[in-house]
Amino acid sequence: MANGTIITSITDALAVCSNIIESANNEVVYLSPPSLLVLGSQFGLRENIKKLIRKEVSVRGIADFSYQYIEEMRELLDIGIDTRHVSQYQGIFMLVADRRESISSMSIDIESLSIDTPLVALWSDDSTYAEYLLSTFKLAWEQAIPAVQRIEELLKEGPPNV
Repeated sequence: MANGTIITSITDALAVCSNIIESANNEVVYLSPPSLLVLGSQFGLRENIKKLIRKEVSVRGIADFSYQYIEEMRELLDIGIDTRHVSQYQGIFMLVADRRESISSMSIDIESLSIDTPLVALWSDDSTYAEYLLSTFKLAWEQAIPAVQRIEELLKEGPPNV
């Protein structure tokens, strides 16, 4: 098991994500439910990522998103995040910076995700664990489709009947 700190709240996880993003120099990758991306944006993570991209840090992300998140995904694309969609998302999230620091969930209820949702996540600076997460990310990346393609598919289908 990797050495690290167990995080048990969404607000703490978002604070850790912010710290990890701010410390990145070369690359940030993430796999996230879109609802967590929305919460992260409310906590300033999107602004932190914009700063990274201006410093030419590579940022790639994967999310399983539906019609209701089209605008959120467009905003991520607009700021320069290389974004993809993966189907049948299993509810984990991870963020890795510079192949050295990471946070990854062990338990999270993505169906009712809010600022008060309990979670269990590991924050680590173990480079071996970061490499493990990166290998998982790379597999998902290869199977994912570009977010632009997913947005086009969703727009053709139209909004869900509610």
